[in-house]
Amino acid sequence: MTARDYEIKKGLPKETTSICPECKKLVEARIVQKDGAAVMEKECPEHGQFNDIYWSDAGMFLRAEDYAYDGIGLIKPNNDCGAEDCNATVNIGGKDFQMLSGTSLANIDLTNRCNMRCPICFANANAAGYVYEPDYESIVDMLVMLREERPIPCTAVQFSGGEPTIYPRFLDVLRKAKELGFAQIQVATNGLSFANNFQLLQDAEAAGMNTIYLSFDGVSDDIYLQARDRKMFDVKLRLLENLRKMETPPSVVLVPTVVRGVNEHQVGAILDFAFDNSDVVRGVNYQPVAFTGRIDQEKREKERYTLSDLVFDIDAQTGYASKNDWYPVPVVAPISKFASAIMGEKKVTFTTHPHCGIATYLFKDQDGSVTPIPRFMDVDSFCKGMYRLSEKAKRSRFKTWYKYRGLRLIRRSIIPERIPEGLKDIDIAGIIAGVVKDKGRDSLKEFSWKMMFVGGMHFQDDYNYDVERLRRCAVHYATPDMEVVPFCAYNGGPDYRSRVESEHSVPLDEWKARHGDEHC
Repeated sequence: MTARDYEIKKGLPKETTSICPECKKLVEARIVQKDGAAVMEKECPEHGQFNDIYWSDAGMFLRAEDYAYDGIGLIKPNNDCGAEDCNATVNIGGKDFQMLSGTSLANIDLTNRCNMRCPICFANANAAGYVYEPDYESIVDMLVMLREERPIPCTAVQFSGGEPTIYPRFLDVLRKAKELGFAQIQVATNGLSFANNFQLLQDAEAAGMNTIYLSFDGVSDDIYLQARDRKMFDVKLRLLENLRKMETPPSVVLVPTVVRGVNEHQVGAILDFAFDNSDVVRGVNYQPVAFTGRIDQEKREKERYTLSDLVFDIDAQTGYASKNDWYPVPVVAPISKFASAIMGEKKVTFTTHPHCGIATYLFKDQDGSVTPIPRFMDVDSFCKGMYRLSEKAKRSRFKTWYKYRGLRLIRRSIIPERIPEGLKDIDIAGIIAGVVKDKGRDSLKEFSWKMMFVGGMHFQDDYNYDVERLRRCAVHYATPDMEVVPFCAYNGGPDYRSRVESEHSVPLDEWKARHGDEHC
């Protein structure tokens, strides 16, 4: 098949493939515009019709499609299709679908045990009835597999769970990931271990942890009592204070799971909290909740929270950014493409589906005024220009000349008269150039230090399941079976997670007999 066969068909209505929420079989689906929203409609011959809001604002949905870029696929080192260049596939409902994006970020679950029991968690040993905890050697095998992916080795890994910090060889895993050459090592955590054990936090940073992906659902304990079944806000504060005691603290990204009726009224307050703690917090990545299990249509319509809802709520609660200040994740793909052409080697490129996530960067000046970068940068002109330069550069021997032209394009894309007064002393173009030149982690730290990254990632559930999104997913799980599985396929649909974990687990009663009830 040609690249054209994989292009995203733009506009509404559009056809796609989904699943029946009841039997999990593949069904054809249509995404249509209805009452200003993008809505998925599908019908199962056995279980009837299902409708669900995909994005609450169809205009934003359609605009996101303008920034779609196809990836270059993913070839696992242990591919068994018999061909040297066989792309990885994901099996949904008994049918294999080719994966079109490489692994930008790999997830490895170290355990499904936890030191909390959250109602909205993907993984829970007590609920599952077993303990999933791969041994250290299996974790190393997964890491090696990720580093041997082609055409681009995976460079970023996130250890999750359960609660990864309670894994018996947690620090050894971090050290091994660093030794294998992962440039970005993240830990997704509730923060309890690092808040209560400063030495563990120091040891984790020394072992290679770059980023703490911190569960953070609000700025008051009534939110945590609803979402996590216990007070947790003081834990988050203690962790941040521990980070301030460190000479070189890892970065923190706040990760709120947003549930309508629980904490959507605090999305603005969470962003303000991030700015107030920007000495250690580098970003916020909101995650609208994905429904697990059966839920009727009336309740879905009442509780469904989409990326466009997030955008409107942040605007209403803060006034920092309106809907035109947000862009889908693949908007940055031309930058990676340009870097690949200039350096003569393929770089990780975020060719995720344009409807998976959105993001913006916010500048805050000394007077407290917040301005999104698109207000003083022509993002469209910059991205289109960068794409054209990359196409020319990859066919040219004069890489240095195109590198110079790329840096000049950055400066031309900044609109000086639109830069707020409080930011005029900052070399904004120079900061962005530092990222494009990809001189390493220091340039990205400088970039993030002067700005706040704000993103939203809406993971799928059985009601809004879109196979086209799975194929372009760039956030993958690695499994002990040496599989690489798109995030939403692993956690929803014809569930990979339960199958993988049940095949590599110990019954809960057996675990408790060996180890006791603690941390199950």
